[in-house]
Amino acid sequence: MDMDIGSYLRSERISTAPYTTLTKLLEKWGTIQPDREAIVTIKVQGPLDCNLDRHLEIHVHEQMDMDIGSYLRSERISAAPYTTLTKLLEKWGTIQPDREAIVCYSHDGTRTSITYGKFYNDAVKLAKGLICIGVKGGDYVGIGGNNTPEWMVGTYGVLFAKACPVYFPFHDKSGDGIKRTLTKVGGCKAILFDPGLGDSHWEVMQRIAQVDQNTGGVLQSDIPALKWLIALSPIGSHEGFPTIASIFCDDNTELPEIDPEDKAAVLQTSGSTGFPKVVEKTHYEFVKYGEDYAFLLDVDIKKDSGTIYYNDRPFFWQGGYPGFVMVVGGTRVTQKTTLALSSYSEIVQFTKTIIHKEKPDCGFFVVPFYLEMTGSEDFLWKFQSVIVSGQPIPPICFEGKGKVYDAFSALYGSTEAGMIAGKIYRSSEPRGDEIIGMLPLAGMELKVVGKDGFVVPRGSKGELYIRSSPQFKGYLNDPEKTAIVLDSSGWYKADDFCKINSAGHLEVLGRVSDVMQISGNKITPSFIEAYVKRHPDVMEVVVFAIKDQSHADDVPCAAVVRVDGSTLTEESLREFIKRELNITEDAKFTENVYVPRHIVFLNDLPRTSTGKSDQKAVKNMCLPKT
Repeated sequence: MDMDIGSYLRSERISTAPYTTLTKLLEKWGTIQPDREAIVTIKVQGPLDCNLDRHLEIHVHEQMDMDIGSYLRSERISAAPYTTLTKLLEKWGTIQPDREAIVCYSHDGTRTSITYGKFYNDAVKLAKGLICIGVKGGDYVGIGGNNTPEWMVGTYGVLFAKACPVYFPFHDKSGDGIKRTLTKVGGCKAILFDPGLGDSHWEVMQRIAQVDQNTGGVLQSDIPALKWLIALSPIGSHEGFPTIASIFCDDNTELPEIDPEDKAAVLQTSGSTGFPKVVEKTHYEFVKYGEDYAFLLDVDIKKDSGTIYYNDRPFFWQGGYPGFVMVVGGTRVTQKTTLALSSYSEIVQFTKTIIHKEKPDCGFFVVPFYLEMTGSEDFLWKFQSVIVSGQPIPPICFEGKGKVYDAFSALYGSTEAGMIAGKIYRSSEPRGDEIIGMLPLAGMELKVVGKDGFVVPRGSKGELYIRSSPQFKGYLNDPEKTAIVLDSSGWYKADDFCKINSAGHLEVLGRVSDVMQISGNKITPSFIEAYVKRHPDVMEVVVFAIKDQSHADDVPCAAVVRVDGSTLTEESLREFIKRELNITEDAKFTENVYVPRHIVFLNDLPRTSTGKSDQKAVKNMCLPKT
């Protein structure tokens, strides 16, 4: 990157200090060199002997040979420029205004795009318009909707105004989740929203606030501070409703200065317990994540490569946030809404169509979609590089070597800690192992801890803790949940079961808790159980997961005890759960996450000695005997 990043420096040296204690060091030297003097005290009387140093010997140990256990620190220094997302857009909008920044495909095959020049100009005009209606630095602005050019303009308009976007999905028709999130964050001055398929999102917004449909001014809402609702694109049923384009302002309104440490987004966690927590991210954090992607995709950020990058994950997910293309000035190709399709096969078929048309250099995929796509005989494209992420990555992914990709990268990350670990596996390099291991990415420290709270030996399994730079500071306005996962030294408890192998690579083995991982989503059995229990014919239920070997994905299953005399069937129970979930048309695929694929009816549930249902025994009862 040739940007002038000002008076900022980062160290180009990585510390080689062992992750140990002072007492362990004394134990080591006291054992292996017990006769060496540790401290020499000299009492000086009279003039100081200038040749005193000839009596002292300095011993330099080039490398500590201590066994430091299951601890890793990154050996790579980030090349991310210390700048803001807005400065990057200004750069690309100025020097390559005609290059496409974002390309979006709707499921009817419609292709829409926006160039860097239009993107930059529209974002600046929107920022001035937002300032004119009272949005100021430090305010929050909710943004919800599908992957569209308008979503990008909305996001960067908010950023140029020095406000902070709060992202939310439209999965729930009631809007309760949106209200909960925006109320939790507080200070939300406006909401920018995509009207959705058939204006479905607009219907949700009307449940959130009463609004003047001529001005977008909020008349009444349960969300404190909310003053404006503005559509990202025209509402089909209300053409006169204000859109972001209608508030564009091209006057001399001065835009505020933005610092790399200013807030750039509030992201939701996966909501594995049913109610997502929220995490703030800065401009620099997103720039660093973009550079992490560039590293794993083998893209040199100092060259104008014109990279075309495919990633269909939602923009509001950390794994789908468009930071990489903003760092390299490339083109992001995506789907407007992957989740509107109802099955893996539908999604993958459409994905293949887009990839064959756009011919991207590199791509990002979660495990199940990658395996489904590359297992198709009619997939005919070869990437220069791909990132595969989302859950423990099976070695079968290597079967695409030289055919689907030249370079394959495994990536492990989280909303809280960012891009944590990864490794590039190039087709030109021989592989001798059968596991996919990873190394900490720039600025990361990792340790695997046992039940006693201490670092376990290499090769032993335990729970992963992460310390990052920039550091995860906790969940916004939620000190209690923060205290559960973040200690006073900055170590974040990841809830993942891992080990560091003899080669010094991190292996992610699964979740410590009973969280299921389905298509990149994390969900607890108890959340699904709560919906099943709403049916009046259900007496008891235990939800558990089985592994889909073809996709390396968890499949939700349920063991149900019906009330006496009930004739409840699998299909009728599934339909009941779908109605209770109240999922929008834009999110039909999430039924695969929340609705049990297999339901087994039992007369009774096995119990533990304390009278609780024995989940392991229930699962064993339900699985077919081999």
